[in-house]
Amino acid sequence: MAEQEKSPLQREQLALQKPLGLKRPLSWILFVPILFAFLILPLVAMQAPELFGVEQTSTNKDPQTVRAEKLPLNAHPSLQNTAAPNTRNATALALDSIWNPGPLASAHSNLEGDCQACHAGDFSRVKDESCMVCHSNMGLHVAEQTLPNTSFEEGRCASCHRDHKGRESLAEQNKHFVGADCATCHADIQTVAQKTETLAVSDFAGDKHPAFRITVATGPEPSDLRRIRMVANTPVIEKTSLKFPHDVHLDPKGIDSPSKKVVMKCANCHEPADTATGFKKLSMESHCQDCHKLSFEPALPDRQVPHGPVDAVLSTVEEFYSYLALHPEERNKVNAQRAVLRARPGEKNPNRSNLRNLSGNPRAQAAFATVELFENTACAVCHQVKAVEGLGNTKTSGSRMPQYQIADINPTHPWMPMAKFDHKAHEFESCESCHKASRSEEASEVLMPSIEGCQTCHAGSKPVMNKVQSNCGVCHEYHIHNKEVAAK
Repeated sequence: MAEQEKSPLQREQLALQKPLGLKRPLSWILFVPILFAFLILPLVAMQAPELFGVEQTSTNKDPQTVRAEKLPLNAHPSLQNTAAPNTRNATALALDSIWNPGPLASAHSNLEGDCQACHAGDFSRVKDESCMVCHSNMGLHVAEQTLPNTSFEEGRCASCHRDHKGRESLAEQNKHFVGADCATCHADIQTVAQKTETLAVSDFAGDKHPAFRITVATGPEPSDLRRIRMVANTPVIEKTSLKFPHDVHLDPKGIDSPSKKVVMKCANCHEPADTATGFKKLSMESHCQDCHKLSFEPALPDRQVPHGPVDAVLSTVEEFYSYLALHPEERNKVNAQRAVLRARPGEKNPNRSNLRNLSGNPRAQAAFATVELFENTACAVCHQVKAVEGLGNTKTSGSRMPQYQIADINPTHPWMPMAKFDHKAHEFESCESCHKASRSEEASEVLMPSIEGCQTCHAGSKPVMNKVQSNCGVCHEYHIHNKEVAAK
């Protein structure tokens, strides 16, 4: 059969039947030394290091006594003085360095002797399923409900978190080196998510980053949260039922308390919590009641109503004066103290009309004390109070007292749920350098700093003299966790 008449398949079969010549011997000549140098020799060095004159390293030593590995050149400055122990046995002459990519991050160092904990299969790259075995609570970058409106696809975990690069944590590595990757999408975000309210951003420097968006409450319900974008030189206002003038409480001359004049600082109320970003929850008992007492009987200033539901307050007042009506000896003690107060000169705000003898109707006395408490001396000082008609809770003793309604307080919420902030890292600054509280007259003013304030200290991805180089990961997380995010 002529050569031109043969089919391609026939010609391929004939080519395979030809002698290999020097190809097979040459392949073995190259394969054997490679196999010996890069597999057999490292394995022997790991199993029998004494053959190379190296003592076996014990894995049972105290980590503090094990030699600390040298940190990579790009390690975060906070790790420069941290001794990160090498938990993997040293291989003689470092013969495994060809196929060992380097030390694992500190959180993964206990896995250095178990490659298949992450690499499921021989010579395979790490799959997301392996990461999720331990990190099952990691959120997505784009919420599932909005994903259909975007052209975004989640990448592999290892596309950002690349291990074997040193003891520095993967999150720390990622925080400092994700700027360019984030800007790939966010510099022209409308092409990736046409309906997004997020504005384009390519860096933190100058006008490359839009003004911050702040979460504010428009009412007391969790569904009343809204995110609004800050405008330069325009204060952010949040509707609130509280009355709290920061400027009065931060008066450098001090404010009058029941016992003395007190000069207050921000830290008197805002105590750092265990988390980096937040503060302990404020409470009347812990932060306010030393100055704002809930007394209702002038002769007994230490007798106070509870800071709680209205019906509990009314019942306390009603029951107190009913008790005095049934116990003449106690009523006489209170009357004696009232007589002292009536005779005391120089009182700043003597409530003379409430210092009569307790000889009348106890319910009328309780009603008078209730009106004073809610409208003048206590509740209305901090809350929006409204008198209401009719009976109160008929299951309580205060149901026939004058009834009041106190406006609900807005729920606590993060001001910037899509960002992270470490107060401890900024502790060398004063509160006033970011939050202009001493000039704030209304509780409705949201005292969050503007982006211009942050940019006085923070540069973008490029280093700037006397500024902190700041990539996207310094303030933002890639993963959106299950945390409170306001409605758009």
